[in-house]
Amino acid sequence: MRAPGRRTLQIWPDSSDRVAVCTFVVDGHPAGRVAAYLSAEHGIGVRDGKFCAHPLLQRLATTPDGCAVRASLGLGTTVDDVDRLVDAVDRLVTDGPGWDYAVVDGRWSPTPDPRDADPLGIGSPTGPALPGCGH
Repeated sequence: MRAPGRRTLQIWPDSSDRVAVCTFVVDGHPAGRVAAYLSAEHGIGVRDGKFCAHPLLQRLATTPDGCAVRASLGLGTTVDDVDRLVDAVDRLVTDGPGWDYAVVDGRWSPTPDPRDADPLGIGSPTGPALPGCGH
């Protein structure tokens, strides 16, 4: 992820050894807002923060809050999944987020959030009508 507006964080940039984790920052976008954008608008789950490495992230991230975004790859991760992440970050840098975001209860969230907060009806008085649940 080496392009204007985004920067991959590496402890040893000249190392050829790699792990299945990519930590990055997006210029002008707080890490929490990037994570909320990726989740809400693209269905991509990442982590944001300092990842129990506060002094290291403060040095590497060089953002006002010292936070970054971390994407992890697993056995089921495909090339298409990685391309989707890169495309979503590119879109954020070039076009900005499609929704407005604000810190709500300590976390970045779309405001207003256009998504259905209870798509299964779990919060309804009778709960969802799921097979085998006695409803």
